[in-house]
Amino acid sequence: MIAGSAAFGVGGVFMKSSDGFTRLWPSVALLALFAIGAVMLALAVRSEGLSVAYTAGLGVEAVIAVVLGRYLFDEPVRAVQTLGIGMILVGVAAVRFG
Repeated sequence: MIAGSAAFGVGGVFMKSSDGFTRLWPSVALLALFAIGAVMLALAVRSEGLSVAYTAGLGVEAVIAVVLGRYLFDEPVRAVQTLGIGMILVGVAAVRFG
């Protein structure tokens, strides 16, 4: 599940880099990473169940996207956003281990 979330998160970097599918190689990387992420999530759903794998995967993907946006694109992360990231992580843990 985490590998699939990472593939989606990194795919998001290429989504931004593709400039709306106007640049070929970032667009190809985006599609490939999203396909890999979908396959990995489908495999996770087999053992974890949909409610756990999909929800936790989306939460982890969101956190990865925020971190990558911050460090690769210098996007600001304010205190309230940091609190939100923490809440996402707590929610993911609750869904996964609760």
